[in-house]
Amino acid sequence: MKKGHWLVALGMGILMISSLAFAGELRIGIATEPWDLDPAIRTDTGSGYIIKNVYDPLIALGTDNEPTTEYTLCESWELKNNAQTIVLSLREGVKFHDGTDFTAADVKYNIDWQLDPDNLAPNKGLLGPIESVNIIDDYTLEVNFSDPYTGVLQQWSRVLDGIVPQWAHGKRSEEKGVAGFAGTDLSRNPIGTGPFKFVDWVSGSHITLERFDDYWAEGVPAAGIDTVVFEIVGDPAAMQAALIAGSLHIVDKVAFRDFESLSRMPGIVTKRIPGIQTQYVTLNLGAPPFGITADQIGDEEAIEKAYNLRKFMFHAINREEIAEELFYGMGTNQYGPWYPDSEWTSPNLKGITLHDPELAQEYLTKAGYPDGGLSFRMIATNVQWFVDVSTVIQEQLRLYGVDVEVIPIDKSAFFDTLYETFDWESGMEDWGYSNFLAISWLFSGYYRNNHNHTHWHHAAPDLPEHYHETVPGHAEYCALYDEAIVEPDEQKRKELVWKMEEMLVENVIRIDLMILDNLHAWRDTVKGFGDGLNSQGDINLKYVTEFSG
Repeated sequence: MKKGHWLVALGMGILMISSLAFAGELRIGIATEPWDLDPAIRTDTGSGYIIKNVYDPLIALGTDNEPTTEYTLCESWELKNNAQTIVLSLREGVKFHDGTDFTAADVKYNIDWQLDPDNLAPNKGLLGPIESVNIIDDYTLEVNFSDPYTGVLQQWSRVLDGIVPQWAHGKRSEEKGVAGFAGTDLSRNPIGTGPFKFVDWVSGSHITLERFDDYWAEGVPAAGIDTVVFEIVGDPAAMQAALIAGSLHIVDKVAFRDFESLSRMPGIVTKRIPGIQTQYVTLNLGAPPFGITADQIGDEEAIEKAYNLRKFMFHAINREEIAEELFYGMGTNQYGPWYPDSEWTSPNLKGITLHDPELAQEYLTKAGYPDGGLSFRMIATNVQWFVDVSTVIQEQLRLYGVDVEVIPIDKSAFFDTLYETFDWESGMEDWGYSNFLAISWLFSGYYRNNHNHTHWHHAAPDLPEHYHETVPGHAEYCALYDEAIVEPDEQKRKELVWKMEEMLVENVIRIDLMILDNLHAWRDTVKGFGDGLNSQGDINLKYVTEFSG
């Protein structure tokens, strides 16, 4: 497209967005469409933006990434019996958007609903080894665990990040939604206690919220905000131009190459914070070339070939080149599935050799491709930088005679393909850590036998019929997790976490590239927004103190 035509098209996009703006309307640009607005079902970042403002969490993480009761439904907690019991004192005088009062019975319902195996709640494992949930009075709840659960506060900040009224889930939908989970009545019509009520969702266009005047916290929502429109803007250039023009007031993504120049623009406020988004290459372990078919279960030759090709990928990808070319130094390379400088990252992984062309060629030769000839597809979400990263990897692997076909697809289609089919070989995306416990991610990313990013499965009663046992190690990994999650001694728990991390890296279950910084930008007419930002990158409007359009 010629430069002049691009400017015209971009200008039309700004005009289209700005023409819809009204007084008292806060407009937020988000890069991808949310999947599910039921907090017990959602697994994506986009849905979290809406959930953060329609619901209140039981416990949250503050700007220091530690558990807090600020803007939460829990006023205080007490851990007892060596972390086998937690007693929650709940906030009084809180109403749901449907007019009902919030009580301890609602919290118990939220926990029980996720624990019910028929509901297939994707994050129920984060609730811990719950033995009983007891209502002491209307605003006191006691939860007992079968074993010490020292990570309860961090884990519950994610798994109970939106409390719904009793019985609000209704019936599950007959069709599965994005990522393979059947929706509920709340999926498209959320009811919470948050500062904003749900109005409508026009798929592919926007989600509208309106202020909830009965919100319990004084001064929230901020003066000047009557409605909030989350505008779905897949084109990052159009989103940034709309922010500069003032037709968007907050954006969820900023291009790394533009951050410094945007920071110098009048009327724009920016903030850079160490992030939680891990950039990764996922590999399909349930089909060649990186995995095995159902017919190849127990076939040592096929298992070894797939292993060698995964090791080739691990050492052939040049992370430094990707970081410099695309992210301008605003990221941190990973040696495994967790933060590289964390004490919860195995010491045996820190500083290991990542990019090694000679070793990569050695593994490629072992797999039967001494002169190249390997070809496979890499699907990538068609927004943000995922296609760019895939294209750089494509060029890096071309040096070994390996042909990669990069296929851009919609984000929802990307995850539907990953979870529901074996018709893919590799993919490029990112995923946000839900809290700051390594063991939490080791559950969410790899533990679930019936639903994980890489089709790493073992034979077990919970394995769906359309899945099959894949490359070895998953049963052993799950056993380590089951031991670690209830281990009260921190050092012993840490060592179990290290073993799991080493298993993931040695077997190249997935290729973790780097963790990117969060880059935030908003108009200076949205006062206080930056005060609520933390590494999780949420759009939390509870901290906004004033909005002047």
